[in-house]
Amino acid sequence: MRYFFTGKKIILVGSFVMLGAFGSHAMAKDSDVSPREQVFLLSPKKTFEYYCSPCHGMKGKGDGTFFTIDLKPKPRNFTAVEYMKKRTDDQLIKSITGGSRAVDKSNLCPPWGKTLTEKRIKDLVAYIRNLSSQEAEKPVVAAKEAVFVEEKSSVFKSSMRWFFLIVITLALAVGAIGEWKKLKKEATRR
Repeated sequence: MRYFFTGKKIILVGSFVMLGAFGSHAMAKDSDVSPREQVFLLSPKKTFEYYCSPCHGMKGKGDGTFFTIDLKPKPRNFTAVEYMKKRTDDQLIKSITGGSRAVDKSNLCPPWGKTLTEKRIKDLVAYIRNLSSQEAEKPVVAAKEAVFVEEKSSVFKSSMRWFFLIVITLALAVGAIGEWKKLKKEATRR
């Protein structure tokens, strides 16, 4: 029986996963980034969308792509006016530069201090501050139906993420089992 994943393919897939997980630490400053990444560094908004929105969401509400129901702690909601009033710029800079662990929080938010310049981080802090000031200016309107639709959408997104993670995990497991069987056959022939 021929398997889709060979040893080389598993190593290649694993390498890409590791590169994606740890690539931000190895990346150089703004002047050494690729042309694709330079697009995301054109403005603080683009920088936020590229580096922060996967967890914090496009509008900074803590509902990004990686948000799941069981994620503990939840990504910070930067539109929470009262919370943001209590945070100094230095605290936000420290959190971005050293990651959330630098401010005695979880280790889920990576440090961006070796990826972004000091000016870029200060611009990012100003952008994050603006997210909460925009929220403060909005009139408060109770809309139960809208919240219900948003909750359904969030549950659906979370379910889809878990589904794809399970499919990928199963595919990798099937590939690994195939490799183990090949190795076992080779070992018994000798």
